[in-house]
Amino acid sequence: MSKQEFTTLGKNILEFRYDPIISFYDWKGSLAEHLIQKLGFEGFRITNNRIDLVNPDNQDFLVFVSMQNAGLSFENNTEMDVLNEKITKFLDALKDFKQFKPKRIVRLGVRSTFLRHKKNISFLQIKNSFEENIIKLNKTPYEKFEGEVLIDVGLPLNFKGEKFNYNITQGPMEQSQSLAQFFVNKLVYTEGSGTPKSFVPKHGLFFEIDVFKNNLGDISIDQLKETAHEFATTGKSKFEIISNELFSKIT
Repeated sequence: MSKQEFTTLGKNILEFRYDPIISFYDWKGSLAEHLIQKLGFEGFRITNNRIDLVNPDNQDFLVFVSMQNAGLSFENNTEMDVLNEKITKFLDALKDFKQFKPKRIVRLGVRSTFLRHKKNISFLQIKNSFEENIIKLNKTPYEKFEGEVLIDVGLPLNFKGEKFNYNITQGPMEQSQSLAQFFVNKLVYTEGSGTPKSFVPKHGLFFEIDVFKNNLGDISIDQLKETAHEFATTGKSKFEIISNELFSKIT
């Protein structure tokens, strides 16, 4: 897959939930100072039960910690090595703060969102390839609908595995949808100009995957980190499988 032909946007969210830590109210200010020092943030917000840290001049990356969940959001990224590095730094910083001791991890999830555009490929070509090669849509029943034309398709899927589960939402997407729902802070993409990752394409293949596991129990931060890395890598690999299948069939 030639990088010159494709523009791929992405964002990632890590979240893990735990039994409420009542003492969080006593040391949330100290935790905020600790994370600012360890992670280099300049901006912060502290409410009754949550800390948010972000740099005002670059809001693509933020972290949050509350009484019963913590995580990070990383926009404008498609590289899982970069995401996993940020996950490592964040979780190591939490590990170094001795008061942060969640007793039971209720849920761990990594949600990755991708939008891939190929130069000189139309929305209709993406839609047709998705119908024919990904979901194998039987249009016969819908042809009996009178007065309407099928203009868009999408497909949610839920998977259960031995080690983790994942939910996928996917389909062709136009710029207005992606701007409104997923990439609000990005500029409009124009072919042949600008930095590809800084723009939203006119249309593309949308793919969102939430890889998760419930009831992890009393696991260490290091175990949590290792599992989160696996979830992030899994999400990207599933996206590449579907993307390659869809675009390879467009001639």
